[in-house]
Amino acid sequence: MKNLKDLIISGVQCLPIVEGGKGIGMSNYNTAGNFAKCGAVGTISGVNPDIIDDNGNIIEMNIKSTNRFDRHMEMIQHSIKGIISQAKRAKDICGNNGRVHLNVLWEMGGTEQILNESLDKVKGLINGVVCGAGMPYKLAEICAKYKVYYYPIVSSMRAFRALWLRSFKKTKEWLGGVVYECPWRAGGHNGLTNAENPFQPQDSYPRIVELRKMMNSVGLEETPIIIAGGVWNLEEYDKYLDNPEIGKVAFQFGT
Repeated sequence: MKNLKDLIISGVQCLPIVEGGKGIGMSNYNTAGNFAKCGAVGTISGVNPDIIDDNGNIIEMNIKSTNRFDRHMEMIQHSIKGIISQAKRAKDICGNNGRVHLNVLWEMGGTEQILNESLDKVKGLINGVVCGAGMPYKLAEICAKYKVYYYPIVSSMRAFRALWLRSFKKTKEWLGGVVYECPWRAGGHNGLTNAENPFQPQDSYPRIVELRKMMNSVGLEETPIIIAGGVWNLEEYDKYLDNPEIGKVAFQFGT
């Protein structure tokens, strides 16, 4: 599209195209590496990702413990090792092109430990963390510690405002963008509240304008909004481009 312009995403100029997280492991080093290779943003799923050995083979998860806690800890360590191996191989594919992000679910057990241990070991390989499925108040603190950008997934201005006031305003320099995921079109964790009717879809446009107004009011005019949830054809979003009501915008596919 003629109006599609590069954006600064996680510190470098990229195509405003982002790979969706697909937490079932379908977003891996191969997809992420190739998105980034083309100058866009690739995303590795951090939800029990496969461990890839030096020969490119998958090391199957083999949980040996017999009690619930120890099995849980084994799964956490598998995820950490998987993220590290996937990040290295994604970097091999993309080189210095684009950006590689990591997608995690905040309500998944062990997310804080997984982020801390994996980000400590993948410096320079993972450029941003995308996080949904809950209200990730501690996401900003963790990412700032490792100098990695963070991208919360929200479905309303109210959700982002709560995150901003309680946490994000303290580390706004590492807020890479805000992912707006349409709760009526998304294929994943729909962020509907009791005030919204799941059978009466609302137009995303006024909801995104509301989000942008709130962001502008706290000095986030340059922070992009990444539109997600049922994004298939950019021609449907022509009115979002070069639009002062929307501001800087990117698009996430395969959410």
